[in-house]
Amino acid sequence: MRAKTMLRPVGSRVPRPARGQAEPLPWENQYHTWCMGSGTEALSAAIMLAIRRSELNGAVPHVILPAYGCPDLVAAVVAQGASPVLVDLMPDRPVMDLEKLVQAISGHTIAVIAAGFLGVPERLAELGDICRSRGLWLVEDSAQCFPPDCSHKPIADCAVLSFGRGKPINLMGCGALLVREDHQRFAGDVLEKLPETAVTVDWKWMIRRQVFNLLLGRIGYGLLLRLPFIGLGSTVYKPLESIRRVDLPLGLLGAGIRNAQSRPSVASQYSEALSFLVAKGWTLFMADQRAGADRPSVTLRYGLLAPDRMTRNRAVSLLNGYGIGANAFYEKTLPGIDVIADVLPTNPAVYPNAASFAERLLTLPSHEDVSDRDITVVVTVLDKVTREPEK
Repeated sequence: MRAKTMLRPVGSRVPRPARGQAEPLPWENQYHTWCMGSGTEALSAAIMLAIRRSELNGAVPHVILPAYGCPDLVAAVVAQGASPVLVDLMPDRPVMDLEKLVQAISGHTIAVIAAGFLGVPERLAELGDICRSRGLWLVEDSAQCFPPDCSHKPIADCAVLSFGRGKPINLMGCGALLVREDHQRFAGDVLEKLPETAVTVDWKWMIRRQVFNLLLGRIGYGLLLRLPFIGLGSTVYKPLESIRRVDLPLGLLGAGIRNAQSRPSVASQYSEALSFLVAKGWTLFMADQRAGADRPSVTLRYGLLAPDRMTRNRAVSLLNGYGIGANAFYEKTLPGIDVIADVLPTNPAVYPNAASFAERLLTLPSHEDVSDRDITVVVTVLDKVTREPEK
């Protein structure tokens, strides 16, 4: 049973656009920014570039991606006529098994998608070595991470950002493709041919912003949960039908970046408060996402792994009952999501580490509205879950 009010699982408020001259982007000395219709469109455009610069003639290109992740990863690849090749995760970690990744590379492989997860980036240095030695494009999918890891060191050939609901920067939509400067001339010839639409920050946009931000509150989100046709939090596969560029006001993007950079992190508080769970068979794989780290990033949600699916499901149910928007996120590996199996190549492979991760993952809210009291409630509930057997 859910509480009448609910601390939303994810999502920060839409910022008010900044006035005056746009500020430099954190990565602009190393990457050129192309604003796109969505993060999925930006990722698909990255795959399009990888295909164009490859030497495949008529063969179906292959793109490597993790076996657990957002269905939009598959949609972005399939939209370009490419075939997704899935790779299992490392045990209890949201990163790909590098040995299995190397085994998955073939003469048709043109790119590897390095997908960050909940604020935890993939290992770009190791993936960069693998890709460079084989002439593959490395695409950092930073839809769930900010700043992109490549902004520290330009390892990835390109990177993808998403500005939709529930992302580190919430602009109510759109995304960005960051193209490394050594590829910009080639990329420009391709991307400039895409259609472009403008995002206008007018009174209609401002009203949408106010309504959106209102619904992020505990009462507003609690009301949304009572409207089942909205399908909040559901994981579905949506084919990508088109790609477009957008003219995004830089004052809006700059406001989003400042909002993300100034947002307090509760990851270290969670890691400290929940450390008792480790002795009870839980895995705190985000424990190193501490405030003040050398490369601090926005924690989209705080993720941890329960000992088993039953314990995870019970924790979600109890936390929801206390008004904490915890959930199991995607719940399944990519092949287990409806419709996706139909677009994947016939492959008898199984992904045991990804399956275990999906069955045990619990995510907790980590946005700016999480209070000390909320963390105390989370600790109390999870302590109860570990102490009392299910009835």
